[in-house]
Amino acid sequence: MPAPYRLSTPQLDDPYPYYRELRDEDPAHYSPVEDLFVLTRFDDCLAVFSDFQMWSSERRGNLINDPPERIGRTLGTTDPPRHDVARRLVSKAFTPSRVVGLEPVIRTLAGRLSASAAAAGSFEFVQDFAAPLNAAVLGALFGLGEDDILELRPALDDFFTREEVTDGSEPPHVAAMATLREFLERLALDRRRNPGSDLVSAMIAAEDAGARLELDQVVVTTMTFLTAGFESVNNLFTNMAGALGTVAGLFDRLRGDISLVPAFVEEAMRWDAAAQGFVRCPTRDVELHSTTIPVGAQVLAHIGAANRDERHFGDPDRFDLDRPPLRHLGLGHGAHFCVGAPLGRLLARVAFEELLERVDAFTPDLATAIRVRTPNFRGFLRLDVSLG
Repeated sequence: MPAPYRLSTPQLDDPYPYYRELRDEDPAHYSPVEDLFVLTRFDDCLAVFSDFQMWSSERRGNLINDPPERIGRTLGTTDPPRHDVARRLVSKAFTPSRVVGLEPVIRTLAGRLSASAAAAGSFEFVQDFAAPLNAAVLGALFGLGEDDILELRPALDDFFTREEVTDGSEPPHVAAMATLREFLERLALDRRRNPGSDLVSAMIAAEDAGARLELDQVVVTTMTFLTAGFESVNNLFTNMAGALGTVAGLFDRLRGDISLVPAFVEEAMRWDAAAQGFVRCPTRDVELHSTTIPVGAQVLAHIGAANRDERHFGDPDRFDLDRPPLRHLGLGHGAHFCVGAPLGRLLARVAFEELLERVDAFTPDLATAIRVRTPNFRGFLRLDVSLG
């Protein structure tokens, strides 16, 4: 039988052979080390994400070991119908036109950062490209300056960690949540008094059949956008950068045909998912692959493993720009499909279009790279890249 799943597994250089072992030998795996069930086959994960009545997001949250103060208060940690009302209100504020309107901002800044990196001949991908670009776009969306977002970056990075502390101090993710909440409460109060054209003001003003978002809902929704947006986009970017350095011929093909970048984005989301999985909780005992998953258990629907399932994808370990457009789970599915998906796709497409237009080589130093320390996401905190 496979070794027990650990929260550090996504930090491995290559966890995918282990994921295959789980899919083949123990697809409803129980890890006694983490007290966590892990589902790794595509059809099982799809079924979990599709059935909120059987698989609740509200009972235990959607992140591994989710803090109680999040559960039931965010889009990702509520079930319909409460979730649906809040999502409609957020969607009224986060419109397609608002996303499309950000493209000139993204393209201008991505071009400037790419040109600077090309002139230097090397750069640290996160600090010199992904983080400032992401910060500027989130700033534009929420009416914040780039410095505001970068100042919050330590809290944004710590938000998804689940590190144990032994000295009685506050765990990093709890401290991060408190820091973000304090900042965002001030922001929401200011926007209520002085509304602008930003997303926070739009959420405060949004109305659906007489319903409005409470101020606390605006705060936690903004926190979700900032944390998930900053973390997931940074990790998507770094995983794409890693693929450019490890997949033979990929850089040259993209450099020769920029129109392939949208396919690059989708295949990267499948091949090395930034969000490795989300938690659900069964509302009754479930029998699956000869395993009983008891009501109330913490269950990880493992996107990273499901997106490499050979039962759904042909030759799944190969990075294939010509892969038929089969559904992947890189952005989730069902009621909780990522509300920021259009923005994430736009950011990744434009960023790499601009970067690939300006560099003649791209060699990430994976030997010195530093991975993110979170059980929910996979990507890099640091990735040095040579462009010569």
